[in-house]
Amino acid sequence: MAQSRGFARQLAAMAVVSLLWAAPALAAERLIVPFEINELQHMVVDVEINGTGGMTAVLDTAATFPMLDSRAAGKSGVAPPGERARKVQILGLNGIKDYAVVQVGAVKMGNLNLGALDAAYNEDLDVPGAAANVLPSAAFPGDVLEINFEKGLIAMYNGRPDRKKSGVTDALDFQTRDGLIFVDIRINGKTGTGLIDTGSNLTYVNSAFAEAAKMRANEELTQRLQGATGGGEDVRVATARKLGIGDFYFTGAEVMVADPFLFESLGLAMEPAMVIGLDYLSLFTVQFDRRRNKMLLTLPEVEGQGMAITFNARDTRIR
Repeated sequence: MAQSRGFARQLAAMAVVSLLWAAPALAAERLIVPFEINELQHMVVDVEINGTGGMTAVLDTAATFPMLDSRAAGKSGVAPPGERARKVQILGLNGIKDYAVVQVGAVKMGNLNLGALDAAYNEDLDVPGAAANVLPSAAFPGDVLEINFEKGLIAMYNGRPDRKKSGVTDALDFQTRDGLIFVDIRINGKTGTGLIDTGSNLTYVNSAFAEAAKMRANEELTQRLQGATGGGEDVRVATARKLGIGDFYFTGAEVMVADPFLFESLGLAMEPAMVIGLDYLSLFTVQFDRRRNKMLLTLPEVEGQGMAITFNARDTRIR
């Protein structure tokens, strides 16, 4: 039940911020940043902050402002914010909270060097498993942001996405709102809005989507989840006969159903909506073609994916 506990931690730690941070220009060389999925099922990169290493940060496509925890700030020589520090509003699970903003001199990861940037100063370190240092995907420059889960590499480059030599690829349109990435998702033939969230270890839908799609409640898994997390009826598990992302379909998917403040803050509380987390995204190589607003998903030709996945081929797989 590690995933169930991780889901509860993710809900407690999730935030969407109101300011968009502009990414730096891409250098001529291709930029590569290694990452790993840690024991908490977070996608983390090793970072140096102001020349001090030994720290990690989460790459989060559902965040639009960097966040630095107070311990990392102290270790790397970032001064705490003063009383007159600028504030940034962060919309979290239970409402809106102001965070003071500090300036970070430099951040390095792989062969990517970021200059001075502002970050929200995070002193809320009492939530087990919460992502403390966060880098939004906007921090990564280039026309293409590519996440290869099989190799554990993030690549940034200009031009068009590299064509994969093996595997099956589909491209789907995405929209950005306040720096967040949204795609259309289908569950049991019903279409909803999906937020791409590499900061979430699990995928979940809101109640409106579960009801519209007539998802079947899974009482056994719900009881196990609530027993592990101590949660009530507000968190449950339902089964989707067919969950579609682009031309890929997952059959018999067991999905969490919950209504965190996130959906309300995005204006999606009453509409079919869901968060697509690492449990699904990590099955693919994911490429964001920022110029054309396309998200390419490539399913590697490997065995043991652990989910029943079907590709509904069209005349053109790459659009």
